[in-house]
Amino acid sequence: MAWLKSGFLIQVRWTVHLQTTHIQELTMADVAFVVTTIAIFALVAVIAKGVAKL
Repeated sequence: MAWLKSGFLIQVRWTVHLQTTHIQELTMADVAFVVTTIAIFALVAVIAKGVAKL
């Protein structure tokens, strides 16, 4: 019966680890999206400034 409990605990820990890893991956994807969006807006602003000077 002890092996059953230890196996269950290992499975619970592994599941929590996978969920944590998944959340971290989603967070990194969100950060990358925000940074890319800001960079695109900055590029558009620079291009607009250049066009306005013409």
